[in-house]
Amino acid sequence: MATSYPNTPGVQILEVRLGAPPIAGVGTSTAGFVGKSPMTGRFLKVARLVTSADQFEADYITGTKPADPPAADSTSLSRAVFGFFENGGTTCYVVNVDSEAQGDVVAGIKLLEPIDEVAIIAAPGHVHPDVYAALEDQAFRTGDRFALLDPPAKVDDLAKLKAGGSNRPPASDYAAFYYPRIQVTPRLANDPKDSVANPIFASPTGHIAGVYARVDAARGVHKAPANERILGALGVEHPLGNAEQNTLNADGVNLIRMFAGQATLWGARTLQAADAADKTFRYINVRRLVNYVEESLEDGLRFAVFEPNNLALRQTITRSVRGFLDGVWRDGALFGATPDEAYYVRFPDLFNRDEDRALGKLTIEIGLRAVYPAEFIIVRIGLIMQNAAAA
Repeated sequence: MATSYPNTPGVQILEVRLGAPPIAGVGTSTAGFVGKSPMTGRFLKVARLVTSADQFEADYITGTKPADPPAADSTSLSRAVFGFFENGGTTCYVVNVDSEAQGDVVAGIKLLEPIDEVAIIAAPGHVHPDVYAALEDQAFRTGDRFALLDPPAKVDDLAKLKAGGSNRPPASDYAAFYYPRIQVTPRLANDPKDSVANPIFASPTGHIAGVYARVDAARGVHKAPANERILGALGVEHPLGNAEQNTLNADGVNLIRMFAGQATLWGARTLQAADAADKTFRYINVRRLVNYVEESLEDGLRFAVFEPNNLALRQTITRSVRGFLDGVWRDGALFGATPDEAYYVRFPDLFNRDEDRALGKLTIEIGLRAVYPAEFIIVRIGLIMQNAAAA
């Protein structure tokens, strides 16, 4: 169709589609929490968006009407949500359940599944095998979220936390397990008073989800959420050192350690089985980076569905994908001096035969060189017998 121009001299603006549509990265730090709130009967059995600690307090603790019943003591859910916002979280979904029974909690976890924005899930304070399984299963099946699994109260035998132990969640590439619980201050007026004799120990998963969000915002999802301070944590229930970590790290138990009086995340591993042949997803940041890339491509390539399956479509897709992955590489998430060293985009002939095209299929193969964390820094020191400058 010929373009119609006005008769009046001047500038005319025409909107046209140029090149390949860009692919935008999806969010990575929206959390979903399931548990019982201090105020009974408020927003039960619904996944509700919460964007600040003040909103959570009004909705689930103090109420908005004079007739609202007073809140009970703090719960694992309330401490987790406050810890999430204190550590850098900005957006979460809260599912308030009737009771702390594992059946109610598992049902609440299911309510998070349809919410596409959720990228981190947890059931603070719950260590029942059914709850562990529900979180891990949802993360695996959706492929777009990561589960944070709660530690038990202080264990008398650390072997119980190792693979096959009674306090150990099942193996999973989509989940991380942290130990021990953290010490926090009382939040509500009728909470028990914190003291040396009676400290308050709480679930760390809400605080840890906030650390994830903080690291994502400051560095990116490719940065391992470790060697990071947990704000609001006064201490840990079970102080541990290098000797204990030597026995637990290989089994994917991420410790919370005290360094210079600060509770610090000192582990970055998923619950991948220690004897797994493929170690690709040993680290949390690699799993979450791939989740991020996969979901971004799933959303960003929707434009290509039902387009003519020809060479022009392949070229358009390639430009869109490379434009997105160039940004991922520039952010430092992929290893390589150039984009071509860091990733590739291909249309393998083996999967794009005439019979495949006749069935409406177009297969794209993407390879990534992820950046792994420097978990072990090895310093080799030797004595020299001559001038150091000449050595």
